[in-house]
Amino acid sequence: MFTNYIPSNQIVDKIARKNKDYELEFINSDSNSDMYELKTFLRRYNQDDRQFYKIRLLLVSNILAYPALEMSWIFEDEEYELANRVYHRICDEVDEIKVDFDRSMMPVSTLAAKIKEYVKPISISHQENKHQLPLNEAQLLPNVSDWRKSIYSNRYPNMSQKEKNELKKFEGNVSEAPLARKEYKTREKY
Repeated sequence: MFTNYIPSNQIVDKIARKNKDYELEFINSDSNSDMYELKTFLRRYNQDDRQFYKIRLLLVSNILAYPALEMSWIFEDEEYELANRVYHRICDEVDEIKVDFDRSMMPVSTLAAKIKEYVKPISISHQENKHQLPLNEAQLLPNVSDWRKSIYSNRYPNMSQKEKNELKKFEGNVSEAPLARKEYKTREKY
């Protein structure tokens, strides 16, 4: 079968070469019960008469089967070369993390923060917007490169003592505690 004088098997082959997959497994050597699989895809999509390329990075727990990290980049149809370069750069960064992971004894659960830190600055203008304010703001938070410094990936704010006291006053924790003690003591006397 011919379509516009080009054999159909060549058309399928050309599109299939543009779709790319890359997979890695992160296994904690101490226990095989903590495994994560990283998948990176480059695919062409057709949606509402619009053609585009999308790169997806997924870090999935093999035991719990939930995504620990999901990031995506969107490129217009004519930006395939840029999408291909970004895809290969993401794969190179992930390979570097894999080498570091195998060499050090970092916990597997902190892997998502490390991958996010290495991959986040790549092609920021093409990263997909989640259309949910908390998720978009969480993507803007800086990460900590060394997992030994912060296992929470720098998510908790640093507050001064004055700000903590103001927060306690706002929540009502400071003013209610002394009143409750005074009332209790007065009841004991009677």
